Amino acid sequence: MGIAVGLAGALLLVAAVTAGVVSSVFGGGGGGGCVGAVHSDAHETWATTAGATSPVCAEVPVGGWTRPVVGEAGSGFRTGDRPGHDGVDIMAARGTVVRAASGGVVVRVRCNVGGDSWEPTGGPMPCDSDGYPGLGGCGWYAEIRHPGDVVTRYCHLIRQPTVTVGEPVTAGQPIGHVGSSGNSSGPHLHYEAHEGYPATEDNAVDTIPFMRRKGVSL
Repeated sequence: MGIAVGLAGALLLVAAVTAGVVSSVFGGGGGGGCVGAVHSDAHETWATTAGATSPVCAEVPVGGWTRPVVGEAGSGFRTGDRPGHDGVDIMAARGTVVRAASGGVVVRVRCNVGGDSWEPTGGPMPCDSDGYPGLGGCGWYAEIRHPGDVVTRYCHLIRQPTVTVGEPVTAGQPIGHVGSSGNSSGPHLHYEAHEGYPATEDNAVDTIPFMRRKGVSL
């Protein structure tokens, strides 16, 4: 009986992975259902923007956690010389593929420079070229909401992310490429983790130990 039950459970899991989603939507502590939240970038000290509503109603893809990009970790979370740095910088060559750290749903895709922020227009954008230190902003970036209301953010992409708001993604799925847009001195990925949705300065957590708890070393 135990073997039969175990086999049935395994088959159900395979079916769920094949479908790419699980049967429940984001709960957010009992709220459940679709979400239409107003986001703010105040936690990124050089990235400010007007609120933008990003309605999300999608199922959560199945998957574990993985490194978003292969590279050496540099400037860390809220260091003495950068107390407003809410993530970790991962050094990688221009054009290196950036991947979703885990399964979830894309909740934000924006161009953010110089204190201004825009939704993609389909045409040329201020984030399409390299930025520089002091310019301000995350450049091209994307946010993914994961089960448990965890949010990850991926900044300074070379061009508009290859995913769109509301799109479900799986762990390791390409979402963009390393660049140097926004407040950046060279190609790298600024990677953030937030234990709360929407992502705010208050719920940003130290990315390296966060990922270590997920079984991933940056």
